[in-house]
Amino acid sequence: MAGPGCVECGTGLPPHSGRGRPRRYCSRSCQARAYRRRRDRGRTAPHRGPAGTPGANSAATTRNELVRVAVGLADAAGLDAVSVRAVASRAGLTPDRVYRWVRNRNDLLAAMAEQVLGARQAPDDVRRTPRERLERLAHREWSLYRRHPWLLAVLARTRPPTGPAVLAMVGDTVGVLIAAGYDPPDALAGYLALSGYVQGMALLHTAEHAERAAGDTSWESWWSQTFARLERTGGTRGRPWLTAARPTSDEEVDRELARWFEFGLTRLLDGLTPGHGGARR
Repeated sequence: MAGPGCVECGTGLPPHSGRGRPRRYCSRSCQARAYRRRRDRGRTAPHRGPAGTPGANSAATTRNELVRVAVGLADAAGLDAVSVRAVASRAGLTPDRVYRWVRNRNDLLAAMAEQVLGARQAPDDVRRTPRERLERLAHREWSLYRRHPWLLAVLARTRPPTGPAVLAMVGDTVGVLIAAGYDPPDALAGYLALSGYVQGMALLHTAEHAERAAGDTSWESWWSQTFARLERTGGTRGRPWLTAARPTSDEEVDRELARWFEFGLTRLLDGLTPGHGGARR
């Protein structure tokens, strides 16, 4: 009758003879793996045991499943919650196993962006005007940041990931601008202007919802207190626009953010596609 299983891989061990310490590993390689994990990731590094062992989570069996777990964790708890150790624990794997699929945390974040962007693709209707196509692409990017707020931090940087799905997102907009009459360098500049605007407005949205999730003062309370202080100190004098920026509920804040987004997008597209055509020569 076999004894307890190896604490690293779950393989059955021979019964304890009663002399010395009971065996914990089935082989030197399992013992070395456990030692490396403790050495490299600390003795408290989570280890859920192999899939199928009692108490173990259903382990991810492919890289795509692992990345899907990481996306779910980021959606639920934000990007700061995503580490190789945390994702390994959530996926029912050892950190060593995760490192077989991703080189490091940045590689994991790039894979997460690829998975989310890869699912976003919709056929482009070339019968639409350049302006309509650009508007549709901008709304698609805006929706992505609203559904996956962490994506903004992954893409809005000077060294973003450059996987196929990321390049396809950029290429969609650049391609429309080239077809509208821009040369490639100006088309890329046009993409950066449009995407930079979308990302900047999305930052307002993600920051507002992060503050709500953290239990911060509601926007309504913050603004009421701030407006009262500005009135007291003369800060509202000569600034009638301050009175206009006074939503009365969180829902109204969301509506105002969407309205501000549409207002700016309309005028940006008017500049990029004068007369709903293409580049101004």
